[in-house]
Amino acid sequence: GISYKIDEGGGAFYGPKIDIKITDAIGRKWQCGTVQIDMNLPERFNLAYTDESNSAQQPVMIHRAILGSFERFVAILTEHFGGEFPFFIAPTQVIIVPINEAQNAYAKELRNALLKVGVYAEIEDKNETLNKRIRNAEKQRVPMIAVLGAKEMEERKVALRNRREKAQCEMSFDEFIALTKEKMREVSF
Repeated sequence: GISYKIDEGGGAFYGPKIDIKITDAIGRKWQCGTVQIDMNLPERFNLAYTDESNSAQQPVMIHRAILGSFERFVAILTEHFGGEFPFFIAPTQVIIVPINEAQNAYAKELRNALLKVGVYAEIEDKNETLNKRIRNAEKQRVPMIAVLGAKEMEERKVALRNRREKAQCEMSFDEFIALTKEKMREVSF
């Protein structure tokens, strides 16, 4: 039930092949995955195997690239999402911004808890204004920014800026860890 067409003269060098083409965000087609039967290299390399009747047989080689060029696939994903990757594939998923040095230990504790559950987090503690550090995190299009001040540290909370949902809220340390674990399971395009 999947539509297909013959790609006459489409550059199948070794034998018949199937190309999977996907459409990007602006309607262009890109060849990504491919499966190709190679009837050339087994002969050129004089490859053989012994079958059940103990006679030499030439194998059929199958080339496959599930995603095609990995770089091309990542470029298509980047373009498709406009750099706003879903949480589960974002290169940096959480940026933690301590308001000042007094919250650095709490920021490290939060980062370590996130790393422990498979969430990649960075701490933005450069000697810059709070607004600039938050703005830099937003420019990176990181899905979640956790701001930690004295109140958050004292109450073991996180002031959360969720870029995907364009929302701000406050939650406990444990609720935040649970939320990120849940977001890691949301594999959806």
